[in-house]
Amino acid sequence: MQIRDLYDKYNIMPQLREHQLRVGGIARLITDDHDSIVTALVHDMGNIVKFDLDNPVTLISDVDKWKREQAHVRKTYGHDAHEATYAILKEAGLDKYNTHLRDEGRAYDNETLDINFFESMSKPALFTLYGDMRVSVVGVVSMQERIEDLERRYGAPRTESKWVNKLEDYIQSIASIDVRSITEESVEPLFDELLTMTV
Repeated sequence: MQIRDLYDKYNIMPQLREHQLRVGGIARLITDDHDSIVTALVHDMGNIVKFDLDNPVTLISDVDKWKREQAHVRKTYGHDAHEATYAILKEAGLDKYNTHLRDEGRAYDNETLDINFFESMSKPALFTLYGDMRVSVVGVVSMQERIEDLERRYGAPRTESKWVNKLEDYIQSIASIDVRSITEESVEPLFDELLTMTV
């Protein structure tokens, strides 16, 4: 099965597809590791359960269709976005990616992360975390822009702000490209390639 087929099977809304493709694109620019790229491409499969579909910021067309889909996903997989993602991936026979996603999730539970923490993470978890911290609702942005985006959206300071620079420095130390140079323009052309990746 290709990523495109997986997104179609689980009726992933366009905004969520694009978000995952951007995170996957960032991972792809940093590494050729298949599991790292796929983990990034599937990291938010269940996120529709947490969306406020009435919020005009989400820029959703056909809101009623997506509200029905959201109700279906909540009924089938629950109201927690992480648990919904884990359940979808398990059902799709992709449970191995859940290990990496749980590893990535540990970062959000910590206020002070350092190089030892990052070294303890699997590469798929690490690259997914980094990619996710570079993608906002408008596309690929800097780490600082992403933190500002999250603080605006959630109305509170973010614990990630205490460690994102350390994360980016660590990623740069193991990458062969200048990770700060990754932009929307370098990621978007990868979408077709990413959609045809096999899982």
